[in-house]
Amino acid sequence: MLVALTTLGACGATTTASGTGGPGGSARAGAGASASTSGAGVPSSSSVDAGPALAAALAPLLASSAFSTTVTVDGATVLVMTGRSAGKASSAKVTTGGKIVEYVRIPPRAWARDGGASWVLVAADAAPTAPLDALAKPASVSADGTGDGTILQAVYPAKALGLTGDPVTVTITLDATAVAFSYQVASGGHTTVSTTTLRPAAADPISAPKG
Repeated sequence: MLVALTTLGACGATTTASGTGGPGGSARAGAGASASTSGAGVPSSSSVDAGPALAAALAPLLASSAFSTTVTVDGATVLVMTGRSAGKASSAKVTTGGKIVEYVRIPPRAWARDGGASWVLVAADAAPTAPLDALAKPASVSADGTGDGTILQAVYPAKALGLTGDPVTVTITLDATAVAFSYQVASGGHTTVSTTTLRPAAADPISAPKG
């Protein structure tokens, strides 16, 4: 993730206060014990144990997943990242400022190319990691009792999202085909929103680029 969100930080999206993160508001403690459901067989938030629910949703994505991240500042899209992970390896395409940069990361090595240029070897930490690497490890997670389906509120250290400042609250939406993470931060008179969606993907290996 975190070339995308580090770029976001350059747009002024450092956090200044906890509770200004995900659109769903600040984290809530605990989860209800009722067995109600809503939507197409998706448990309502009040019926889930948040930690196990998140772990179960992410488990099918650990071996491989497709991801997309969109970052907006004051409603204007400033960055889009799409890609795929397979095990520890990942490939990503980052579009920002009218430029496209592609990355392949196979620890401990990484490669990048700008537009149609040739691939060049870069430092591993210069290439974005797969979003799941950071998003699977919230500092805390709880159920959000509002809305249909399963909605969680998770708190992450700002550094984990490529930001600085106070912890960030992220709204996590679970459904049968995807897991979406969204947060909002305000700083310097600007509002930045980041949304990342993870979906299952074929576990084809990611190979080092040639040429």
